[in-house]
Amino acid sequence: MTLRSLLLAASVICAANAPAFAFDPVGAPDFNITTTIDLKALTSADFYDILTPLAAQDGTVVFYDFGESEKDLFAEIIRRFEAKYPGVTIDYHQVDGEQAVQQLIAAKQAGQPAPVDLFWMPNGQVRVANEAGVIANLPLNTMLPSAPDLNQNAATVSRGYVHNGVVAPFHRNQTAIAFDTRVVAEGTEPKSFPELLAYAKANPMKVALTDPTKGGSGSGFLETAILAMATKECQERLYDYTLTEDEAKAWAAGPCLDPVLAYFKELKPVVEFTNGNSDTLNLFTNGEINVGTVWEDMVFDFIGRGLIPPTVKARLMTEGEVGDGDGAMIPSGAVHLAGALLFMDYLMSDEIQLYKLSVNGSRSARTKLDIAKALGPDVVARLVPQDQYDALARPRIVGTVTSAAAARFVTEILQAK
Repeated sequence: MTLRSLLLAASVICAANAPAFAFDPVGAPDFNITTTIDLKALTSADFYDILTPLAAQDGTVVFYDFGESEKDLFAEIIRRFEAKYPGVTIDYHQVDGEQAVQQLIAAKQAGQPAPVDLFWMPNGQVRVANEAGVIANLPLNTMLPSAPDLNQNAATVSRGYVHNGVVAPFHRNQTAIAFDTRVVAEGTEPKSFPELLAYAKANPMKVALTDPTKGGSGSGFLETAILAMATKECQERLYDYTLTEDEAKAWAAGPCLDPVLAYFKELKPVVEFTNGNSDTLNLFTNGEINVGTVWEDMVFDFIGRGLIPPTVKARLMTEGEVGDGDGAMIPSGAVHLAGALLFMDYLMSDEIQLYKLSVNGSRSARTKLDIAKALGPDVVARLVPQDQYDALARPRIVGTVTSAAAARFVTEILQAK
């Protein structure tokens, strides 16, 4: 039996054995989406029985993808979905994420249906969309039978904004430290901030750090340093999602950031700062660096495409490293809800979460997937070791703090003489 067949069989068994419970709307007494489906009566046990014929009756699901390079990935996912649910067609569109959110808001204000039924959207736009009322208040973190094991932080928070489950965490990514085993033997790589400093001093200009204002691997590394070096009292505000922009600026301007900047001041003379995530990886290709800040999925992708050598490995700092992701939501004005729910459930299933990981290194918020068992050793070798990911992955801190800290970083580190 093929891996796909095993996964499909397992999903059927899990759905059959799942406890039956009804779903309540998020943050309100009633659902904010107009539909003939009795959502309060829908349960995990009858999810497929009720929705499958209704989806076939509607026939179409309009799907927006805000990503820039996932067209081929979604083409295969859609092919598989349409084969599993005959009669349901996915009408696929690549869009600008911010513009699509404004399109949804304009449609709602005009009293018109949403132009899309399911939207994989940028996490930075979740607050805007939800506060404008264009996200259906469906408890996606608990209602999808295929995904009973979601990490609840990933499933309820998007870039510091608590949405309580109305956005499903389809895609996760992870910052990391990469090292080239041609010159840094595996096991001897710098694993902590003190070890990284010592390595950089012993190997000047062989460590590259991405500018935190020009690449997420850089801003993520700065956040990781803040979590590692700020005092316990200072860290109390880092996951305070009610923090205002002025409060975040005050935090970054005060003494909380001082030990972090002191570390980077000591590091600055012996490291290379790059202008983006790809720039850092390109230095590995040219053999100019031995260690650098990276996104795990970019390392995975670049090795797969032969853009960097397979000798480059990724790991997490022992202090823990931050990661993030983008989710999918169903608009409150969606027309084809049954199909949208089935497609959302499929996106979060074992089959698709593992397929996505094998194609582009995108992590899953599913906590019980056995990646090492399901995927080949060549695929697993391109990822951060699973035990490190399980133990050391951290949520990204409040975005306004990151922005304010990065601005001070530019002034006091990058621009300082």
